[in-house]
Amino acid sequence: MEPDRGVRGYVADYLGSVRTLLASVSPEEVERVVGLLWDCYQRGGRLVLCGNGGSAATASHLVCDFQKNVYLEGGRPWEVVALTDSPSLITAWSNDTEYANVFAGQARTWLRGENDVLIAISGSGNSPNVLAAVDVANGVGATSIGWSGYGGGELARRARVNLVVHADNMQMVEDLHMVIGHVVYSALRDRIRGTIAA
Repeated sequence: MEPDRGVRGYVADYLGSVRTLLASVSPEEVERVVGLLWDCYQRGGRLVLCGNGGSAATASHLVCDFQKNVYLEGGRPWEVVALTDSPSLITAWSNDTEYANVFAGQARTWLRGENDVLIAISGSGNSPNVLAAVDVANGVGATSIGWSGYGGGELARRARVNLVVHADNMQMVEDLHMVIGHVVYSALRDRIRGTIAA
């Protein structure tokens, strides 16, 4: 971005970059995630999410959509939890072991097997605590889905399914992760309503 363009030019460039990133998202890859979550819901599996910082906020936000709104649409509870939402557990795991265990320790409780899904969100793709949760998910046979940026990092190698935002700007990566989350939720909701086909 040119330094002399001013705020208006900066805003235009930022929004233009986000539009370009949105256009590069693969509908097929997003469709695959929708299908995996549909199967999880139908089989009575659990959906678990985790991430740090802005990704933690995305994980917490999406629980509102996937837990509350899916119940309101489908009339059946879905066990959905964000491992970011208990400060007591996060500080206990980090204090008594190490910070890299804050999600893995909880994931061992929530993830039981092949019907369950973990969405692991890491802008860099290299967050040790997110990677540890993916290892737990893979170890119990759950489906691990990685959402990352910056080329995917280690997360793209460990997670069984990946959505990689091809950007090196953390804010834009986080922007896309939220949009993808809302697209996935909306497609799942409309599939429950019967307004879109499988």
